[in-house]
Amino acid sequence: MISVQKFFLATVLCLSAPLAMQAGDGREEAKPQPFSRGFSTEKQLFIPKGTAGFGISATFSGGDMGQDAGYSIIPSLIGDIAGSYRTYGFSPAFEYFIGDNLSLGFRLDYKNTSLNIDSAALSIMEDMSFSVSDLSYRRHTYLGSLTVRYYVPFMTSKIFGWFVEGRLTGGYAQSKEYKTEDGLKHGVYSENWQLRLGAYPGVCFFVAENVDFEVQVGLVDFGYQHVRQVENQVNVSTANKWDAKGAIDLLAISFGARFYFLDKLHKPAR
Repeated sequence: MISVQKFFLATVLCLSAPLAMQAGDGREEAKPQPFSRGFSTEKQLFIPKGTAGFGISATFSGGDMGQDAGYSIIPSLIGDIAGSYRTYGFSPAFEYFIGDNLSLGFRLDYKNTSLNIDSAALSIMEDMSFSVSDLSYRRHTYLGSLTVRYYVPFMTSKIFGWFVEGRLTGGYAQSKEYKTEDGLKHGVYSENWQLRLGAYPGVCFFVAENVDFEVQVGLVDFGYQHVRQVENQVNVSTANKWDAKGAIDLLAISFGARFYFLDKLHKPAR
């Protein structure tokens, strides 16, 4: 006959065997498993080395100011405003790819800004208010930039991508603001020399084999300015200043198109 001790020992062994097997399976499942969201760590070719690109971008904004046109600026402070504003510019650019997805280039920028205020009343307090009329502002800006761009495709796409462009920019601007009284102009004429360094990210997408459209916006920009002003063609003053911008500049959004010319090694087969 089987003793009670042997029967108890056999029962414990039978019950513990499945548990041991499950524990072994658990140790196998606990091994590190690679996880990926699908982003490749390998460099993806978007625009090959040896490619030359030429393009142009443009900006435009404008409108009328006035209550009758449905436009108001802080209604509690500024009232009876009437006028118009216009801003437009264009920028031709050239780039050459010294490496895959990496280019060096240059661009030229011209921008024209105009503002006309026919009338406006500013009321800060009940006993503190004033009004202006027949006030005009004009500005012309001429800039030249050395650029470096790096392109990154979205996932493995060869159509959609984004880029970051660095610019070293130098240029000149002239502006005048004046008020007309009794047929005479009274105001300030300004000249501005500047040297700037900035970062301008953007997105692009190809609509043909060698043609893309792009949207670009200013992000970080800082530099030096030398300003000379002449008031009423008599008083002269100068100023030097450093300034920096660290936020997205919605007024610097530009839309453009570029044409790419591939070298012989990368031209598509016909």
